Amino acid sequence: MKPHGAVIAIVLLVSAGCQRDEPQPRAPAAAQDTGFAGTTTPVSRVRARPPGAPYGVLRRVETAAAAATSGAGYDRVVFEFTGDSVPGYSIQYTTAPVRSCGSGDPVPVAGTQRLVVRFEPARAHDEQGNAAPIARQLAPRLPAVAVQEMKLVCDFEGQVEWVLGLATRAPYRVSELAGPARLVLDVRHQP
Repeated sequence: MKPHGAVIAIVLLVSAGCQRDEPQPRAPAAAQDTGFAGTTTPVSRVRARPPGAPYGVLRRVETAAAAATSGAGYDRVVFEFTGDSVPGYSIQYTTAPVRSCGSGDPVPVAGTQRLVVRFEPARAHDEQGNAAPIARQLAPRLPAVAVQEMKLVCDFEGQVEWVLGLATRAPYRVSELAGPARLVLDVRHQP
């Protein structure tokens, strides 16, 4: 190889490694699935907030549909928080009317079943009281429609609560992801 050919090869190798990172669209969560092992029983994880530590702030809620290797797909709801980890949470079906925590008024939600997702200690507003996330009611319009509608029903005194209106009482599974802190809720489509 001639000396100037070696220089060109080095320049090409260096420039290939120094390409500018463009922001990439972010998938709602990992697409890995090895079958769907879910539950319809309550799931919870308690996490205390150390004195003086800031609340985890819910900053984004996203939905997507996914196919499972087991044959039945699922709707995925991702709750993204500030901080290093997801706050404490409880998830359970309810047959009681869903009520707004501030007024006590009933909250109508599409679907025949209600899945309540509560985070604590957490909040869905910033230090100035601005809503975060801005969207507090979602109609995901996913293809198989396990999750028909979602509404924020509580953001008060360290509690954030969403209610998901579902087509049927379907099994669900929960996982946590870091970087950013996310709670991933998959609700199985009925076969």
